[in-house]
Amino acid sequence: MNRRTLAFALPLLASACHSDPLPPTLDAGPLDVGVVDTGSAMDIGTVTDTGPAVDRGAPADTGAADAGPADTGATDASTPADVPSCAAPTPLGALTGTAWCDLPLARPNGLTLPDGFCVRRYGNVQSGRVLALAPNDDLFVASPSTDTPGGAPPGLGSVMVVSDDNHDGLADTPRTYFTGVASVHGLLFRNNQLLYTTQNAVSASPYCTGDRAASTPVASHAHVATLTGAVRWTHTLSQDAMGRLYVSMGQYDTNACPVMDPRAGSVLRIGGSEPDQGTLVAAGFRNPMYIRCKEWGACYAAELSGDGWDGIGGHEKLIELHDGDRYGFPCCVDHGVPVPGLTAAGNCLDVPTSLTSFPLHNTPFGFDFAPSSWPAPYGGGLFVAQHGYVGSWVGAGVYWSPVDPATHRPTQSPVVFVNGFGHRAAGGIEQRTADLVFARDGRAFFVDDQSGDLYWIAPTTLRMPAH
Repeated sequence: MNRRTLAFALPLLASACHSDPLPPTLDAGPLDVGVVDTGSAMDIGTVTDTGPAVDRGAPADTGAADAGPADTGATDASTPADVPSCAAPTPLGALTGTAWCDLPLARPNGLTLPDGFCVRRYGNVQSGRVLALAPNDDLFVASPSTDTPGGAPPGLGSVMVVSDDNHDGLADTPRTYFTGVASVHGLLFRNNQLLYTTQNAVSASPYCTGDRAASTPVASHAHVATLTGAVRWTHTLSQDAMGRLYVSMGQYDTNACPVMDPRAGSVLRIGGSEPDQGTLVAAGFRNPMYIRCKEWGACYAAELSGDGWDGIGGHEKLIELHDGDRYGFPCCVDHGVPVPGLTAAGNCLDVPTSLTSFPLHNTPFGFDFAPSSWPAPYGGGLFVAQHGYVGSWVGAGVYWSPVDPATHRPTQSPVVFVNGFGHRAAGGIEQRTADLVFARDGRAFFVDDQSGDLYWIAPTTLRMPAH
C-alpha cells in the first residue's frame, strides 16, 4: 500500500482545472481571499496529552534561524498596525548549569542513539505535526484536526504552547494558544507575530515573548497571503536571512506531464511587497512539505517524490531552493532521468540535482542543522525526522548526515540517529517522527505525530543555561 491513498486523488481534479502558465511573478489579481480556516472551536481545557544569525562557534549556537523575533525588513513593507510593541527577549544564560542528560528523568523504553547523547520524553500534544520555538524557548506545536494522508489521528485544531518554567527538563501542562483552526500546520515567529498556515491562507497572530494565549481571536488575525489552488493543506513556513517569507505548496500523484497549475507543487515567496497570492520561487515538486532557511543564506526543502517511482530510480530528496528552479514532477525522476513513457518529459537535464536522497517512502519531514558546538562528527550536521512508510512505518526515526562545513551540503546519505520508532504494536502506539528543530540551548526537539509525544536530544556534555 502506498504512503498516500487513492482517496486523495479527488483534489487532483481540482488542481487540473487551473491552466496558468509558469510566470516569474504570479498574477495577483483581485479574488475573494476569505477568512482563515477556523474549523470548529473546541474547549480542550488543560490538555496533557528560529531568528537572527548566530555565532556558530558559541556554545549556545543552535543553528536555528527560523525561531527568533528579529527581521531585517527586506521585503516586509506592510507590517499590520495591530502588531504589539513588546519588550526584548531575555538573553539565554551561560551554559553552566546541570548537564541535561544528568537530570533525574526516565529514559524512553526502546529508543537508542549514539554514545555521548541522551533522549528524553518531554511532554505530549495530541497529533503534533509542526514545531516552532518562541524567542524565550517556549515550544509551540501545531495540532491539526484535519485528516492527514499518512493516517495521523485527529488533533485538536489548535496551536499549543509547551513551556518548562521550573527548568526540570519536563514540559509543564500544555496550554491552548488559540483554537478553531482545523487545518493549522506551518508555524513561524517574526516581528512580534506568530504566523501560521491553514488550507488556503497564511495568517498572523500578535505575539509578545512569553505569551501563553493569543491576545486576539482567530477571526481578527492579520491576513498575510492567499494560497490559491492549494491541493494539500500541510504547508510550512520559513524566513530567509534577508527577512523574506516562504511557504510550501504540495500536490498528489499525477501523470499529467506537465502539470497544468505550477503552484500545485511549489514554494512561494509571500508577504510584504509580494502579491497576495505570492511569487513563484521554485516549482515542479510533488510535495516540498517541510522547508527551512538558515542564517548562512540558503533555503532547503524535503521533497516527497512520486509514490509509484519504485522501479524507475525514485527517491525522496533534500533540495536547495533557487529562484526559477523547476524539479520536473511528474515528468522527471531526477536530473537527467525522465519518467519512462512520458513523451513530454524531454531529457530532464534542466532539473537541478538534489543535495542528498532518502529511500522512497521513508518520507523525510521536518529537518534542521545541528549547532557547531555538538561533538564531532555531528556538529553542523543535517538532522531529519523521517515519517516512514505508511502502513508499516519502516524508516521512521531521526536520521542524520555529516555536512561540508564550508557549503553545509551533506557528504553522505542519512543514517539512523535515534532508532526504535516505526513499530505498530497491536492496540498500541503507532510511532512516526514528524518535525525536528534545534533550540537556542543546543537541544534538538522532535515530535511523534501518532502518539503526540515530544522528545528532546542533548549531548551528554551539554549543560543547562544558568537561571
